[in-house]
Amino acid sequence: LKTHVTAERAKSIISRNQSPDICFSQSLNPYQGCEHGCIYCARGDTAILMSDGSTRPLEDIRVGDEIYGTAVSDGVRRYTSQRVLAHWSVTKFAHRILLQDGTELIAGSDHRFLTPAGWKFVVSAGSDSAGSRAHLVTTDRLFGPGANGPIPALGEVVTSDAQLRVVSIEPLETMRLYDITTETEDFIANGVVSHNCYARPSHGFRNLSPGIDFETRLFAKVNAAELLRKELSAPGYKCDEIMIGANTDPYQPIEREWKITRSVLEVCAEFNQPVGLITKNAGIERDIDILAPMAAKGLAAVTISCNNLDHDVARRLEPRCSAPKRRLQAMKTLSDAGIPVCVLVAPVVPFLTDQQIEPVLETAWEHGARQAGYVLLRLPWEVKDLFKDWLERNYPLKAKHIMSRVHEMREGRDNDPSFGTRMIGSGKFAELLEQRFDIACKRIGFNARRGRSLDKALFRVPGKPDQMQLF
Repeated sequence: LKTHVTAERAKSIISRNQSPDICFSQSLNPYQGCEHGCIYCARGDTAILMSDGSTRPLEDIRVGDEIYGTAVSDGVRRYTSQRVLAHWSVTKFAHRILLQDGTELIAGSDHRFLTPAGWKFVVSAGSDSAGSRAHLVTTDRLFGPGANGPIPALGEVVTSDAQLRVVSIEPLETMRLYDITTETEDFIANGVVSHNCYARPSHGFRNLSPGIDFETRLFAKVNAAELLRKELSAPGYKCDEIMIGANTDPYQPIEREWKITRSVLEVCAEFNQPVGLITKNAGIERDIDILAPMAAKGLAAVTISCNNLDHDVARRLEPRCSAPKRRLQAMKTLSDAGIPVCVLVAPVVPFLTDQQIEPVLETAWEHGARQAGYVLLRLPWEVKDLFKDWLERNYPLKAKHIMSRVHEMREGRDNDPSFGTRMIGSGKFAELLEQRFDIACKRIGFNARRGRSLDKALFRVPGKPDQMQLF
């Protein structure tokens, strides 16, 4: 497969979150899309609630379709059935809104959501307006049944669930957004009552597929280091660890040519900005000359993902990643250089990779890893069908068994995006997996020091005198 890389200048580079499931509040991704071809790495379409209780991607909605909306009668807002009057797409600057239950919304600056205080715009000033206006903040709650809640009955009163609290709002970039006009001038998208300008997340933003396009049509943020320097130098910046690679791998093959990850690390080293990296590629060894001095000051740590030692499974599941043996070698090389290493056993796929948990942990310990974690297989809307198809093609005799166990660990569903359970699952089998992992870690010696603590006190803006030097 030929890879096409497009250079682009991003609008911002540090993403922020308040998720209780992850150990960092800031992240940075040098690339959009990933060459590794992992079947579980992609994003999907915005789900519109149809009148029959089903959902359909916004891009597939057509004029005349009957969908859910809301209407106010006698001062009370209730769910109602309505028709779509128009459907089109536009290119606008977009934002990502993350909700407490894990729902992700993508909307233009002028999009409005329904809150207890009324309709609110995504940000204070939109593309065609200036000044302040009612806009979302991280204390707002949105109205709607929620992406994971029961389908409301027509005529039922619209309520606001605490699980729909806004957790974070971050700018993205200019991209293609989809819009519809309806009889009630609203609709239910990803479980919330909403107005204009939704998009297909990630590669869908660009009218590219979440499948093969995600792996072959990549976008390189060539001004990442420039933006990072600007954001770290801002007067209001509060130093906290930045995780590089939370969404796409910073050491995927194109990094050898583009070197964007390396340029970002050079800026972090200059500012004494603490940084974590997560990768499944041994290419990270190239940057030991930057990471080792940072680690010596308590400013750097690395997580390497490895979910099994079976090269045949790895070749099928992660076709363009470093082989397990090579990742283990990278762990040792990094550890020998004094860089703290964590092994992430992810994703744990029932009946396919879960039997490898203990061997992976034991071998990773032998290669210098001293922290360990795991993530249960996650199958969000846009990935689930890709993964099921992959299972049928590669492991047809195991496919139904695997999905049956996934459902037992995801409350009968393909996926559970709820905070607290989305990473580890729920139910008796999920509890047994957690106990098994904890017992193995304790036996081997992992996580003797809970978590990692990188030093934030050393942060400084180059060229800016320390406070003490002013007197």
